[in-house]
Amino acid sequence: MDEARKFDPPFTLYEADGHSALRIRLISGGWGVRRNLNQMGLHVGDVVSVVHRAPFGGPLVIENRGSRVAVGRQLAEKIQVEVIL
Repeated sequence: MDEARKFDPPFTLYEADGHSALRIRLISGGWGVRRNLNQMGLHVGDVVSVVHRAPFGGPLVIENRGSRVAVGRQLAEKIQVEVIL
């Protein structure tokens, strides 16, 4: 692992742009947030990638295990990710 990457501050899925592979580190929020993400098939430890970002603060389209899902901005801001190589 690159030494500079070890100390990168964590960032949210909504802030991630241009990275090919991201690992979900943490989901902040209550049981409702976790339930919604579980129904979409997103869990801590999953590797996802951002496929499309809608303009003007719209939803993200992400790919996880071969399926694509749209995640709204407020929900994407509760998902903490890290870049994997």
